[in-house]
Amino acid sequence: MLPLLLVGVMGLPILWLAFAAMVSGSNGLAAAMLPTALRETTMLMLSVGFMTGVLGLVAAWLVTHFEFAGRRLFDWALILPLAVPTYLAAYTYVEFLGFTGPPQQLVRLLFGGETLRDYWFPDIRSDWGASLVFSMVLYPYVYASCRAFFLMQSASLDLAARTLGASRARTFFSVTLPISRPAIVVGVTLAMMEVVNDLGAVQYFGVNSLTAIIYSTWINRADFGGAAQLAVTIVLVIALLILLERAARRDRVYQSHRDSRVPPGRERLRGGWAAMASLYCTLLFALGFGVPFGQLAYLALRRVAPENVAMTLNALWPTLVLATAGALATVAVGLVAARQSRGPAVSRGAIKLATLGYAIPGTVLALGLLQPLGQVDLWTNRATTALFDWRPGLIVSGSMLALVYVYAIRFLAVSHSTLDEAMRKRGDNMLLAGRVLGARGLGLLLRIDLPTLTPALLSAATLVFVEIVKELPATLLLRPLGVDTLATVVYSHANVSLFVNAALPALFIVLAGLVPVILATRFGSARKL
Repeated sequence: MLPLLLVGVMGLPILWLAFAAMVSGSNGLAAAMLPTALRETTMLMLSVGFMTGVLGLVAAWLVTHFEFAGRRLFDWALILPLAVPTYLAAYTYVEFLGFTGPPQQLVRLLFGGETLRDYWFPDIRSDWGASLVFSMVLYPYVYASCRAFFLMQSASLDLAARTLGASRARTFFSVTLPISRPAIVVGVTLAMMEVVNDLGAVQYFGVNSLTAIIYSTWINRADFGGAAQLAVTIVLVIALLILLERAARRDRVYQSHRDSRVPPGRERLRGGWAAMASLYCTLLFALGFGVPFGQLAYLALRRVAPENVAMTLNALWPTLVLATAGALATVAVGLVAARQSRGPAVSRGAIKLATLGYAIPGTVLALGLLQPLGQVDLWTNRATTALFDWRPGLIVSGSMLALVYVYAIRFLAVSHSTLDEAMRKRGDNMLLAGRVLGARGLGLLLRIDLPTLTPALLSAATLVFVEIVKELPATLLLRPLGVDTLATVVYSHANVSLFVNAALPALFIVLAGLVPVILATRFGSARKL
């Protein structure tokens, strides 16, 4: 019964959107915009998928198969771009490559000219610019997936190919690339999901993606039915990506696992090959993390004005409150879901459905919660008016409760996966021993269950906390009037070309995002043989 209740509560936005799309009396404008949205979203997904696949695979191949200058540093540093939200990367790249940025200043210094009419420079605010920026901060999904795969693979296949006379290039294309296909697909799928979820970056680059058109249809045209139809389309796209990712994972039975007694061998590169490998990893790190972080630090230090500090502090408090409340609620629900995952197959299947919210864009979830939460407020006001002649107003849809709810749906998979893995490692012997000694119910939970899961609980809470700090679409659409978070402050200033004023809160977001990346990197290094 409890797993089915979780499915209903966590799946409420999607169920409501499906109903709204079917009974919609939309004016047809959304349907007319759908072909454009599908075309531009598909093109952006394919371009980002291809670029992240190539960049991440090559980087993972280099750091796991070869020794060269800086390899130990790049091994973990190449994951750091995951700390930079896509919308912040978009804003910083536009500032960096804009008229006042270092590249254009260098062009004017070398070739002369005072205005854009005097020389040519590519416009980053375009479709190709969006693909580039997305790829630079999302390639770590492919890099991390392929790196983990290569570290678990036997080196015998590559060694056999080299022994038989195959060159490095032929070994890569004939052996490494085919066997790593499932890992590539997993990483590319995650990158594509981030593209579909994004709102701030696509709007800033002028890409008419599905998420951007949903926002425009709902907010600017007040067409909820049309927005619901577009949202259902996004859900179908996400479902297709999930099916592709799971199909790729099923192919892993064909992989050859390495003998843990034999560490993966690395060939030492020399001369030009070593220099090229170091240069490639350096450029990848610089473009993925160096440019966004460096630009943010430069702008924040350049404009340390009292009003900017005050604005950051004013946004920091609501951000901390929402992130803390959302993390606690999400971890609590995740703990219940993880406990239910230990049950029969029906319960496990229901929990899998309940945790699919992580794959759904925040814009879609916010749209799906607007009307049902508004209906709850309506019923509550009618009841209080009849009983006490008092109308409390928007106590759910107009408060932080709505945001905590959407965060719990969006990030349940993060807490559930962390706690479920911890429970599987711990096993049931300690709980069985506690029951034999007389512990039951709440006592068993407080004295044995929670203490043994404390590291996993803290880890899950940290991950969810940081994800909420970075979250933009749902927060932007469901926040109460007058409440700003760090992400919404950055968005509002960047949209009116005043990103320099929001550089300080943006820097706080990136620094917060570094926490789980560093923790995950250190954890992975500790487990690596």
